[in-house]
Amino acid sequence: MKGQAAIDFLVSYGIVLIALAITIIILFKISINNSYTSSPYCTPSPGFSCGFFTINALSGVLSIQMDQATGGPIIVSGLACSSDFNASGNMPEFGNIFVTANAIYYPNGRFTQNTIYSGSADTFSLYCYGTGGIATGQLGSAFTGYVWMNYTVPNYGQRTQLVATVNAKYT
Repeated sequence: MKGQAAIDFLVSYGIVLIALAITIIILFKISINNSYTSSPYCTPSPGFSCGFFTINALSGVLSIQMDQATGGPIIVSGLACSSDFNASGNMPEFGNIFVTANAIYYPNGRFTQNTIYSGSADTFSLYCYGTGGIATGQLGSAFTGYVWMNYTVPNYGQRTQLVATVNAKYT
């Protein structure tokens, strides 16, 4: 009799503990992956920094202020925003894959080369792209992606590099 009571006790409390553990794990996973509760961030590459940034829910336009501290002026000749890297891991997977100034990748159908001096900033607007084209979303949800910049350093040549990782809430 006592043995049966002990087994009943262990089984009933064991089931309750397992159910509680599963519930806690599910709640933890939901809150970690919930784009409505994730904090916006912009993580710049060395030599760059992010000012403000926002992405429009209806148009998929990212507005981002980029500062640079490379030691000299740079001439920006293109930007790209993509939700993923290409197969080589060095360029955008979607959208402006060659990081050009082609007007179709920018709102108002234009991109003007900008010179950013070391220690100063400029604001850029560009479309972000995901697997289905321009990355639009629901208000309050988040877009996570990468920003590349095609720029020239006078007397050193042209280069294209990843300049920031962003997680921006759609507004």
